[in-house]
Amino acid sequence: MATKPTESIKATASPTPPSNRPHGKLDDLREHFAQITAKQAVDTGFRAAFLQNKILMAHTHPTIDLAARDLAVASLAKRIGPDAQKALSEFGLHGAHPVTPPVPGGVGYGMFYTAGFKGAWGHGTSFACDFVCPSPPGGNVTTFLYLTATNRSGMGVEAFVSYNGQNDTHFRVFDWSRPDHWQTDCPFNTLGNYLRTESAHGHPYQVLPVWNSTWRISETTWRNQALLYNHVRGGWDLLYQHDYPATDAEQKTVWVGSWGPIVETFQSAYNHTSQMGALATQLISADNAGHWGSWALLGAANATVRIDNVGFHSVFLDPNYAFVVNS
Repeated sequence: MATKPTESIKATASPTPPSNRPHGKLDDLREHFAQITAKQAVDTGFRAAFLQNKILMAHTHPTIDLAARDLAVASLAKRIGPDAQKALSEFGLHGAHPVTPPVPGGVGYGMFYTAGFKGAWGHGTSFACDFVCPSPPGGNVTTFLYLTATNRSGMGVEAFVSYNGQNDTHFRVFDWSRPDHWQTDCPFNTLGNYLRTESAHGHPYQVLPVWNSTWRISETTWRNQALLYNHVRGGWDLLYQHDYPATDAEQKTVWVGSWGPIVETFQSAYNHTSQMGALATQLISADNAGHWGSWALLGAANATVRIDNVGFHSVFLDPNYAFVVNS
């Protein structure tokens, strides 16, 4: 009897758009955003701080044991590559063993996926939210502050809002699958078609609707995408895309991908900042046959709140899909 040939694994189709926005036509504006990015000066201090703080986040995470922290730091160092050693030394870490206590800060407030939920997807995962992003951030913000998130994948992207003091606010894309991680960089003054006002709990907020996805397009190849919602024409604009080789384990068994929407901090204390956070956080996943499910709000059972006590207080929390904080 002849042996039945192994069935080829089918590519996973792209996810459907988030359910809380009119779908419209998806426009490919990658060239436009690349041109904006090319005009921006490289901020080496910002890039170094971004990587250093990721090491700090893993090393100080309060809900995992010491051995798991060591593994998280080690996996981050491997993913970051040559820049990892400098990031480790900044906090007195050599390998995964602390020499001196790290500086305060890390996560002012935000969501971390539970261990079960982080890996509860098959061939694709997708995330969307409206970042509540005042400009300027207000208060005593004199250095970096991020509003960021991951879609649970270990080699996905962070499409996020970046503050540097009061007068330097950008939207950026950091791709964990690439050695040249830094990709998109757009000042807020170029995002007039994407920034809009939404109300929550009776208060109007400036928001930036962000959607990022990771899914398998062949047996060995995955795709990352980042999109912004264009409220002028009523549709999503594709601003970044990258295809790369990866394994299922690389996507699901590492520290990267563990955080949902968070306020990522770099100062020891914050005071009188404007209200900021995330609204309408929702995710969708594709199963092992490549079939996408339905978009669902991030629930209380699927994420825990991390607060690093640097001055941020909850204005409201709708567990766990929406929060706004200030200091």
